[in-house]
Amino acid sequence: MKRTATCGFTLLEITVTLAILGVVLSIVYGVFSQTVAGKELAERRGDEAAGARAALSRIARNLEAARPMASTNTAATQGTPATGPTPTPTPGGSAAVPPQRGLFLGRVHAEGGTVLDDVAFTTFVRRPTAVTFAGSDLGIVHYYVAPVSEDSRVLGLFCETLYALAGDSFDPDKVNPAASTLVLPGVRMLDFRFFDGRDWVQDWDSSNPRNFAPAPLAVEITLEVANAEGELERYATAIDVPLARGMRNPQLARVSGPK
Repeated sequence: MKRTATCGFTLLEITVTLAILGVVLSIVYGVFSQTVAGKELAERRGDEAAGARAALSRIARNLEAARPMASTNTAATQGTPATGPTPTPTPGGSAAVPPQRGLFLGRVHAEGGTVLDDVAFTTFVRRPTAVTFAGSDLGIVHYYVAPVSEDSRVLGLFCETLYALAGDSFDPDKVNPAASTLVLPGVRMLDFRFFDGRDWVQDWDSSNPRNFAPAPLAVEITLEVANAEGELERYATAIDVPLARGMRNPQLARVSGPK
């Protein structure tokens, strides 16, 4: 009787083949997962950078529309007591400033060696007047850094907006949470510098006419934000304040005046 030969794979051959296939699939999966992770990281970094740039762009738009008020109180700049109207005092002892008075206030703050400045100024703002309509109004915008919530240690950039037509007033020492919106979370540093025509200074107070003009000629902003990995990214820009051009600057007047 003639025996017929049969074709097939031995158990050893199948085992070796599966092992090689597993190694190949592992390599392919590793390359694919790294590609996906890299893509997600790039998108996340792009979104974070876009958020920071959008925050700077928002501040820039408000500064470009800033409306500094030329002070009618010339006596103060000549060394005599001021005779202008007195701002309404608030229970906290600070002065409430309505948007109609005009304001440009830049203050230096530092917490634990970290610069967390704030700035407030009078500007033209868009005020919702109905569900589908918005009108232009004179207001005060205040950019500051604070915790994103009461029980959080994460800091965020906030914008407080006060409107003249609503009868709002700005208190430099008391933020109105109802008028504040979160612009950007994860802020680690916010630094403002102001150009007076000669030098960059760290603070500005338009209510002090002996030393400051109604508004600086330009503002430099430096913003530092922590990304999802905890790394710090720094963004900076400088913005001109067009309506401040041509206004009297006491510091320049002292330099150009007679000695």
